Amino acid sequence: MKLTLTDIKKSYSVIKKSAFEEFKNGNLEKSLELIDHAAVLAQQFNWIYSDEELERLLQCISKNLFKDSAREFSPIENRVVFFDDFCTSFVLAIQYLNALVAADKEILYITSRDIDAETKFAHIIDTIKDYPKLSIKTVPSKGQSRQSRIKYIHQTIVDFKPSKLLLHIKANSICIPALYALPQKITRYLINLADQTFWLGSRGIDYSLEFRQFGVSVSLQRRGLSQKQLLLIPFYPIVDNNPFQGFPEQCHLPGKVIIFSGGDFYKTIDKEKTYWKLVKGILDNHPEVLFLFATKKKLNASDIIQRFIIENNLMNRFFYIGFRPDINEVFKHCDIFMGTCPASGSLMSQLSAVNTKPILQYYMPDTPDNETEAVICHNRQLSISFQDRSKFFKEATKLIKNKKYRLSKGYELKEAMITTEQFETLVKHSLNTNKSQIQVKPYKINYRLLDKRWLEIENESYIDTLSYIYSLLKEAKRLNNAISISIKYQFRRFIINKIFNYNWWVK
Repeated sequence: MKLTLTDIKKSYSVIKKSAFEEFKNGNLEKSLELIDHAAVLAQQFNWIYSDEELERLLQCISKNLFKDSAREFSPIENRVVFFDDFCTSFVLAIQYLNALVAADKEILYITSRDIDAETKFAHIIDTIKDYPKLSIKTVPSKGQSRQSRIKYIHQTIVDFKPSKLLLHIKANSICIPALYALPQKITRYLINLADQTFWLGSRGIDYSLEFRQFGVSVSLQRRGLSQKQLLLIPFYPIVDNNPFQGFPEQCHLPGKVIIFSGGDFYKTIDKEKTYWKLVKGILDNHPEVLFLFATKKKLNASDIIQRFIIENNLMNRFFYIGFRPDINEVFKHCDIFMGTCPASGSLMSQLSAVNTKPILQYYMPDTPDNETEAVICHNRQLSISFQDRSKFFKEATKLIKNKKYRLSKGYELKEAMITTEQFETLVKHSLNTNKSQIQVKPYKINYRLLDKRWLEIENESYIDTLSYIYSLLKEAKRLNNAISISIKYQFRRFIINKIFNYNWWVK
C-alpha cells in the first residue's frame, strides 16, 4: 500500500492545523515545533514551494515574541550579517563570505549549527576565523527553547546594526520568525541554494539570490516573489584540500577507465530505475570500465546499491565508496564523471568541470530542472547533456575509448565555468544596486512531473516518510483525522515487514 499525494496533503493539513491551534492556545513553543514538522514534510514532497498561511502564522508568532522591540534603528552602511544554518564548505557560505571580504565589508557571521556535535561535514569556523573584519557568534542550542534562540538571533543582529543580512538557511530555519521583527532598514537577501524544494521565509525577505533560471522560474511562479526581487548569481565550487584516501585496488590495474558518480542518493531514484540501467549498460558494453559511486550512508541507500551489485554480478567492477571528504581528490583520480538521473547535482558537476573531467549526463525527456549546462556554461555555451539514450551511450563510448577526446572535453568544461573574480564582482554589484546583473529568463515548468518524481522517491523504498507521518499524527493525537495513514502504516508494519518477511519468521 503506497502513499499517495492525497495522503501527504491530508497529513500536512492536519499538522498545520495543529500548529494554528497550539498558537491560539498560547503554546508558541509547540506551535513552532509543529511548523518545523510541516516544513520537513513539505520539503520531502514539494507539491508546494511556499505556504502563505504558515508565513502569516510565523508573523503572528514573531509579533508575540517581539512586542516591545520597536525602537529607533540606524544601520551602519558597511556592515553585513551572514546567518548560516550549515556552517560547512559543501554549500555556498565560503563563496559569499569571500565575496563580502573582497568588497571590504565588516561582517558578523552567525551560525545556528552546534559546532561541537559529531558530523561528517566539517564546520568552517577554523577557515573563516582569521578573515579580516569578521566576527563570529554561535546561537546557543543546548537546553535552549526555540523562542529563546529566536530572541537571541534577533538581538544579535540588531545590536550589530547591519545594513544588509544574507541568509544561508534551511527550509525551517530557526531564524525565520526573527526576520519579521527586524528593522525595515536592514535589507534581507536569501541565498536560494535549495531552489527545487519548499522553504519558509519567502515573506520575510527582500531579495532572493538565485543561481539558475530554474530557481528564478519557481520563485516567480510558486513562491510569490516578483521579478525585481530576483538577483541571478551563478556560483563556483569550493575545492577541498583533504588528502586522497585511495581507490579500490582494482582501479590500479593497467588499461582501466574509471567512471565516478554520486551525490545525493535520492537523485538516482525513479520507478523505471533509469540511472541504474544506464550504469549497467555502460559496464556491459565496456569491460575496461570500473565504476565508483559516492554518497552518504543514509537510510537504505547502501542496501539498494549492494542489491544492484549482487543482482548484476558486479562485485569487482562497481564500488560503493561511501561519503568522501576528499571529494576533490576523487575527481582528480577518475577519468569520467557521470551525473545522476533523473536529477543531477550542481556541486558535483562543477567539481568535475574545475578538475577538467568530462561529464556524461542523461536527462529524461521533459525534465524541467536539468541543470548541468546551467551551472557550468557561464563563459562558454556548450551542449553537455543528452535526452536520447542512444546518443548518450555513443558519447560514453567515445569518452571511454579515446583519451585525447575526453581530455579535450574536460578542458572545455573548465573554460566555461564562472571564475571566483566574476562571482565576487556579481555579488558586489548585485548587493550595491539590488538589481540582477544577469537577465532573468523564467520558463514554463511541468510541476506535475516534479510532483510525481518526489512521490516515487518515497514509494520506491528509499525513504520511509510513512513512519514519520504516523509518529507526528500520533503525537498530536490526530490519527483519527488521517485514517488512511493509520491503515497503510499498520499494513506495512505488520503485513509487509513481518508476515512477508522471512527474517522476521526466523527470529
